[in-house]
Formats: sequence, C-alpha cells, structure tokens
Amino acid sequence: MPKLKSFFLRSFLFFVISKYILCNNMNSIGKVSPFIFVQTKSKELNVATPPYTVFNFATEANSTQDIIEDHLKSKEKKAMRRFKQDLRNKRERAENILANLLSSSLEFFDAEEN
Repeated sequence: MPKLKSFFLRSFLFFVISKYILCNNMNSIGKVSPFIFVQTKSKELNVATPPYTVFNFATEANSTQDIIEDHLKSKEKKAMRRFKQDLRNKRERAENILANLLSSSLEFFDAEEN
C-alpha cells in the first residue's frame, strides 16, 4: 500500500509540475504570438521596429527637410553662378560694343576733319 501511495503521489506531482510548465510556456507564447507577424514582416519590409514614436517621425522629417534644404541651396548656388556668368558676358559685350562705337565715331570725326 505505501508503494501505491508513493506512486500516485509521484504521478500527481509529475502531472502538476508538467501542467505548470506547460501553462507557463503557453502564456509566454500567447504573449508573444500576436506580435510575431508584425515583427517578422517589419523586418522583411525594412520598416522601423514598433513602436514608431513621434521622436522617430520628427527625426525623419527633420532629416528630410535638411536634405531638401541642401538640395535647394545647391540649386540656388548653381543659379547664382549662372547669373554671374551671364552678367559678365553681358558686361563684356557692352564694353566691346561701346569700344567699337567709340573707335568708329573717332574715326568718323577724324575723317571729317581731314
């Protein structure tokens, strides 16, 4: 009889311990499983890991704004260089036209005096 009691006691303890372990594992799986899909898909899509905070958004927006500002500054510098080059070309053309006009008018008046 004592052997039978010890057998039932051992089997009962084994059953309780196994159920306790199984319940703990099920709870941990249950807690993680709703997010497994999101985490794996976000990694596949190279998306920021959840939660996507306001700080992340603000940082990305600021970074994007900096990139746009740099691009606009480079375009503005390029346009300014073109403007200055065009201004130099126009100044040279005006100087050449005035020099030709002055030399031809001097020749004209010198020719009339003679």
